[in-house]
Amino acid sequence: MLKLDSTKINPASMKVLSFLLPMAFLCSMNMPLLAQDTSAVEVFEALEIGGVISNAEGSMEGVLAQLYEGNNLVHETETKKNGKFKFTLYNDHLYTIQLSQKGYYDKRISVNTKLPAGYNDFNKFEFDIGMTSKEEEKYDPYLSEYPSALISFDTKKKEFVYDKHYTKSYFEEIKTSSE
Repeated sequence: MLKLDSTKINPASMKVLSFLLPMAFLCSMNMPLLAQDTSAVEVFEALEIGGVISNAEGSMEGVLAQLYEGNNLVHETETKKNGKFKFTLYNDHLYTIQLSQKGYYDKRISVNTKLPAGYNDFNKFEFDIGMTSKEEEKYDPYLSEYPSALISFDTKKKEFVYDKHYTKSYFEEIKTSSE
C-alpha cells in the first residue's frame, strides 16, 4: 500500500500544487459556459392565433380555451358572448389548444410554430371551430383526445395553414365510430 508522507513533499511541488488545484477547479466551473450552443434559435412572437367557437345555435360564451406547451398549461381564457379567443405564440414551439365546455366534446388543435431559417415575420391565423354537443352526437370520447386540426407553417404559401387531409380523416373516423 502506498503511503504519502507530507514531510517528504518538496516545498516547490507544494507551491505548484497549491496553484494548480484551485486553477483546475475554477476552469472546470467555466467549462459549461464554453460548451454553450451558439446556434440557438432566437425566440420571438411568431403567431397570433384565434377564432370563434360556436355550436348549432351560434357563438358560444363560456368555453374554456387552454394553451399548452407539451404538458404545461401556458395560458387560459374564457370566451365571451361573441365566442372569440386569441393567443400569441412563440416560434419553434409545439402547442396544443384545448377547448372545453360542460356537455360538449373537448376539441384540441395542434399548432407547430417552427419557421424556416431567416423567416421572422409576425403572422395571424384565425379560424372558426364548432363544438359538438354530447346530446347531438354519440361517438367514442377517446377520439376527442386527438387534435381535430393540425396547424403549421407552409413554406410555399409563406403562411400558417391547417392540414385539410388530417382534419377530413379525423372527422371520417368520428363518423365511423358513431355508426
